[in-house]
Amino acid sequence: MHRPLTLGAILVLIALSTTACGASTPALPTPPSTDALPGRLYPTQPSPISEPPTEYRRPAGASPAPTLPVVQPTVESSPTPKVAYATTPVATPTVPKPPSPTAPPVPKAPTGRIAYSLVTGDAPKFHTIWVARADGSGARQILTHAYWPAFSPDGTRLAYYGRPEGGSEGLYVANADGGNSVLAVVGAGVCCLNWSRDGNWIVYAVSNKPNQPGGPIAMVKADGFYKTIVNIGVSGNGPAFSPDGKHIVYAGCLPNTNTCGLLVVPAGGGAPRLVTRDNGGNAHWSPDGSQIVYQARDDAGHIAVFVVKPDGSGKKQLTTGKSNDGQPVWSRDGGSIFWRSDQNGTAWGIFVMNADGSKARRLLNNVPPDRDLWGWESLSVAP
Repeated sequence: MHRPLTLGAILVLIALSTTACGASTPALPTPPSTDALPGRLYPTQPSPISEPPTEYRRPAGASPAPTLPVVQPTVESSPTPKVAYATTPVATPTVPKPPSPTAPPVPKAPTGRIAYSLVTGDAPKFHTIWVARADGSGARQILTHAYWPAFSPDGTRLAYYGRPEGGSEGLYVANADGGNSVLAVVGAGVCCLNWSRDGNWIVYAVSNKPNQPGGPIAMVKADGFYKTIVNIGVSGNGPAFSPDGKHIVYAGCLPNTNTCGLLVVPAGGGAPRLVTRDNGGNAHWSPDGSQIVYQARDDAGHIAVFVVKPDGSGKKQLTTGKSNDGQPVWSRDGGSIFWRSDQNGTAWGIFVMNADGSKARRLLNNVPPDRDLWGWESLSVAP
C-alpha cells in the first residue's frame, strides 16, 4: 500500500519535469569546408607523354567539395565531448621542369676551295675556269680555253676539258693552280668529269654531237700515263663515282626504252639500275654514300635541286621558286651543298645551303656559265 505523496514532494517532481522537457540538444561546431583547406589540390587527368605534368586549383564555377557530415554524439550526463576535425595537409607535388629544347647541330661553314667555269663569250678563249674559297672570297682565274673543272679528292690536281689554241681538244690534267697541263684523253666531245675517291680514276662521257654532251661513258686511270681506259658499257652524261668507287651514277635512259633519269651501274660494267624517272641529271654522291644530289625539273617546269637515296627512296626538293638551279655538288664534309642559279633570270650566281636545304646564301654573283651547256656543267670542291 503506497504512502500518499506530500505536497512538498509533488512540487519537487513538477520542477524536475519542467527542466528536462525545456532543454535542447547541445549545438555542435560546423566543420570547415574542404575548399578552405590551405594548399588543397585536385588531381588532373594524366598529361600527354610529351608534356610535363601540371597542377591546377578548382576552376571557377565548379561544384564545391561536399561538406563533412555533422556527428551527433549521444547525450549523456557527462560533459559534451568536443568533435575535432583533423585534416592531413596535401603535399604539393614537385612539377619537373621540361628539358630545354636541344637545337639541331649547326653545320660547319664549308671550307676549302670551289672551282667553276665562267663564260663571257662564244669563242673558246672566253671559256675560263676560276677558283675561289668556299666562302666565295679570293676568286681568281686559273685557265682559259677550258670547261668542266674537277678537283682530285686531295685537291692537288684538276681535270678539265680543254680547247687550247693550236692544241688538241680533250681531257687534260693539271696542277690545282692550272699549271703543268697534260693531255690525258683526246676527244672533241669529252665532258662531265669526276674522280674516284682514291684519286686513281677519272670517269667521263664522250659525245659526237655538238652542243649536246653525253654518250659512251668510260674511265681513264690517272697514273700519269693515261693509257688504261675502261669502257663502262653504258651511255649518258654526268657520271660520278660512289664514295667506295664501286658504282657510278649517271643520267641516261634504260636501254631500248624511253624511261630516263638517274641510273647506277657497277664501275667495272654491268646492268644499270634505275634510281629516278624524272629525267634528272648532274648527280653527285654524298661523302657518306647515303644520298645523291642532282637537278631535275619540278612541277612548275623550273630546274631545281633534289636529293634522293641511292635506292630511289626519300626524294626531296631542296630549292624552289622560278629560278633555274643546277650544277649541285656536296661539300667535302657532306654538311653543305653548292649550286648555281640564274636567280630568276637576273644574273647567274653560285650559292651554298645546308644539306637539308636550309640557310641558302649567295657566295658569288655575275658568274655566267655556258648559255647552252650550263645544264651539263658541274661545280667542284676541294680541301
